Amino acid sequence: MGWLPYNTTVVLFGAVILGIAAGAVGVLLLFRGRALLADALSHAALPGVGVGFLLGLALGVEGRPLWPLLLGALGAGLLGVGAVAALVRLPRVKADAAIGVVLSVFFAVGIVLIVYIQQTPGGQKAGLAQFIFGQAATMRLADAQLIAIIAFATLVLTAITFKELRLFCFDPEYARGLGYSRTGLDLLLMMQVALLTVVGLHTVGALLMVALLIIPAVAARFWTERMGRMALLAAVFGGLGSGLGTAGSAIAFNLPTGPAIVIACGGVFLISLMFAPQRGVAAELVRRVCLRRQTTRSHLLRALYEIAELRDDFASPIDLATIRTRRSWSHRQFGRALRTLESRGEVSVDDRGVLLTERGLAAARRSVRTHRLWEHFLTTHADIAPSHVDRAADDIEHVIGEDLMHDLERALLARGVISKSGDVPASPHQL
Repeated sequence: MGWLPYNTTVVLFGAVILGIAAGAVGVLLLFRGRALLADALSHAALPGVGVGFLLGLALGVEGRPLWPLLLGALGAGLLGVGAVAALVRLPRVKADAAIGVVLSVFFAVGIVLIVYIQQTPGGQKAGLAQFIFGQAATMRLADAQLIAIIAFATLVLTAITFKELRLFCFDPEYARGLGYSRTGLDLLLMMQVALLTVVGLHTVGALLMVALLIIPAVAARFWTERMGRMALLAAVFGGLGSGLGTAGSAIAFNLPTGPAIVIACGGVFLISLMFAPQRGVAAELVRRVCLRRQTTRSHLLRALYEIAELRDDFASPIDLATIRTRRSWSHRQFGRALRTLESRGEVSVDDRGVLLTERGLAAARRSVRTHRLWEHFLTTHADIAPSHVDRAADDIEHVIGEDLMHDLERALLARGVISKSGDVPASPHQL
């Protein structure tokens, strides 16, 4: 990065390491259901910054080192988590209420302390207000190195204990049955969250540190079902968001670092929300459109089969007007489905009408058979009148698998509803 000043490069590197560690730990935090507790911890750490500064002055610490502030923030954060745990034990205080009380009270105390310090001689130079929103541009080289070291150590600890923590997040009782201490694993996870929260105060700020823990994890959730891969993706997303936000804050726009990082992470989340291949909005829309078109083609094949069945003639074309009377298709839907079936070789179309090909007849038989099996099941097992099962079966038949169809057929054979496996049963209602 020759185009960046050395100090800025070090700050950027520290922020990226912080984002990587926060993303990985955030996945565990998300599955453990402790996002609000992490928010309370980050807010509760703010008064510790003021206390750490005052203790540093009392002890005669020279300069403005970061470590007394971080130690104070860590102590206050853990005290806040302990306060939440104590309040939850009270019979009339629920977890969300306890978190709200601790979060607001500790944060208010922190604001009062910071305002008091800024009014003292030399307090303005302390820059403690930057711990609210974060400001990486003012970070010293030693501070950035300290943040990077602590974040990297937390990341290594997460990697070492990931297997045990993953088991604990999914099934705490099973983990305890294997000999793991439930309290110990919970404390280990919250200690990692506390360390990252404390070192992230100068970079992201007390208000928004929880976003760096949660947003990358939620974004990664759209891309995979495997927790290990999710942690890796969340680490990448957290590092990317931290790098972009810190670079924008320190170089281009002179913005508070915390909001810039959260905006960058929010951009990654929106991309994941929209374009993830399995759970993204775009993929879901494509699946719905494909299913709707597949359903229309299936209905068209079934209509052709049933008309031919009523006529007892599968060798003669069926005119378009007769087909259109079977369903309320729009002209566009009907034309698209017919063209697709023709391109697949399932129907032939000429001036006389539409004729099922051999391939199309086989597909139509499968569609009609599935539909009628469900109709018979609904009439015999769900006590639905035969005149009402047609549309009900339409809602089910397109989303079931072959295994379920075999089970359905066996159930109907056992009750004598159908006589032979593989045949197309008669319709339970008038066509």
